[in-house]
Amino acid sequence: MRTFRIQAPNAVEGDFIKDKSPLKRSMGFVQEVNLLTNMMKVKFPKIGREAWIVWENHGHYVVVKTT
Repeated sequence: MRTFRIQAPNAVEGDFIKDKSPLKRSMGFVQEVNLLTNMMKVKFPKIGREAWIVWENHGHYVVVKTT
């Protein structure tokens, strides 16, 4: 079995990301990164929700603006 890893930058606290997952979330703001669990807490203002997303980027989000 072949596995491919997309070489994409990981987000840091304060970055804006665009979610590319099938959940169709909008632009989000990274509030917290937890390296112990490999998750990041992202606030999606357009839908008014926060979500925990996998931090290591496998192409499921794009870093739009870094601080």
